[in-house]
Amino acid sequence: MTNEDDWEYGINLPHNPLAVGVARGALRLILRAHGLGELLVTAELLASELVTNAHVHAPGPSCLRVKRSGKWLRLSVWDTSGEPPRLPPPCGPDREEGRGMEIVEELADRWGHYALGTPVPRGKLVWCELGGG
Repeated sequence: MTNEDDWEYGINLPHNPLAVGVARGALRLILRAHGLGELLVTAELLASELVTNAHVHAPGPSCLRVKRSGKWLRLSVWDTSGEPPRLPPPCGPDREEGRGMEIVEELADRWGHYALGTPVPRGKLVWCELGGG
């Protein structure tokens, strides 16, 4: 039996820099529709970092999934790269690139990734979760 407050959405995204803004806009609509405005700023930043990471490091499309289960909101992004995300080595505060996974590490309650094998879909899934509500 499923809880009627549990739900899941998926947004297929092309390999295009505009996809990041589209993902953020869709996420805003989803969270507002479900009365989760208190998670909006953090969730939007996390989704933006995950989708940007997919665009920069994978050669093909990606998919953002937004799932509410119990007290958890899970954001996950599938992409076509099999390379796992990496936290960059510590650098100076004026570094302009490579901070995405550091932001995810800092803001998410928990996060992880796993490879997806053959036959389909190939690539990886990177996820993070926020508790709340």
